[in-house]
Amino acid sequence: MPAKDQNPADDPELLQLQIKDLEQKLEQMTEIGKRAVADMENMKRRTEEDRSRMAQFANADLIRGLLPPTDNFHRALQHLPENCSKDSQEWIDGVTNTFKQIDESLAASGLAEIPAENQQFDPNLHEAVLQEAGPKDQILEVLEKGYMLGEHVIRPAKVKVGMGE
Repeated sequence: MPAKDQNPADDPELLQLQIKDLEQKLEQMTEIGKRAVADMENMKRRTEEDRSRMAQFANADLIRGLLPPTDNFHRALQHLPENCSKDSQEWIDGVTNTFKQIDESLAASGLAEIPAENQQFDPNLHEAVLQEAGPKDQILEVLEKGYMLGEHVIRPAKVKVGMGE
């Protein structure tokens, strides 16, 4: 036992206990710091994911509104006249290329066509508007393309489905 006038720093056992106590406190504080940094990184990641999701779906109404004219343009391209003058063909090519750019921009925004032709009917992705003889629950024809924005359906594909007869 140290004498009253003896400095506690002169006692090696007491110093060892203090060192051990300080090392434990340092380890605890280091763990708290690591957890705080990890929590902050997770919060940043979640915030960025939320921001990205919000930006994507802020455009959902705009994209949904562009789908009908896009469908009409696809239909118009299927009915182009075959015998056109060179000038008319150049104009058609220019309009077609412009439309491809629009399609690419929509795809870059996260828009994707829902696979439907010859697929099994899925009520989460497809809307059956007609039935006909054919393999049961097999999609026989796509009447209107469906689209997803990210992982969310913004318009189901309208399809003709086989009745199993």
